[in-house]
Amino acid sequence: MVRIVPGSDATPLNVLEFEEYAREYLPKATLDYFASGSDSMETLKENREAFKRLVLHPRVLRDVSKMDTSTTLLGHRIRSPVCVAPSSTHRMAHPDGEIASTSATAKADTCFVLSTMSTTTLEDVAEASSAANPNALRWFQLYVFKDRRECLVS
Repeated sequence: MVRIVPGSDATPLNVLEFEEYAREYLPKATLDYFASGSDSMETLKENREAFKRLVLHPRVLRDVSKMDTSTTLLGHRIRSPVCVAPSSTHRMAHPDGEIASTSATAKADTCFVLSTMSTTTLEDVAEASSAANPNALRWFQLYVFKDRRECLVS
């Protein structure tokens, strides 16, 4: 069970609680890396501003036994609209790195996007994803480098 506070059985329910949990377990350099954005961090700033404009209206005491959160993503049906976007160095946060991430998304029947800068090979991620769910949706983010030979698969 994930703990927010030492000795507590509480499970994180939102991003702020997961950040608190991460502060307890991850080295400062790792936290700083995951909390930052690339270059001038403009995209990170814009994303945060966009999320601030969203308002969720909770509806309590409703029958949710027949709720359906599934959606279609480029022709593929997934159970949840929450996917894992390409991000590198998952092993900084967990010893199984992208294997843990792809296994979780495959079991949740949603999409995992592997980063070009992954700490795990494409083949190992594909194998783990298929083992968890043979029909799992997985994508790859390919950076086209100036030296195109770096993008080739042998």
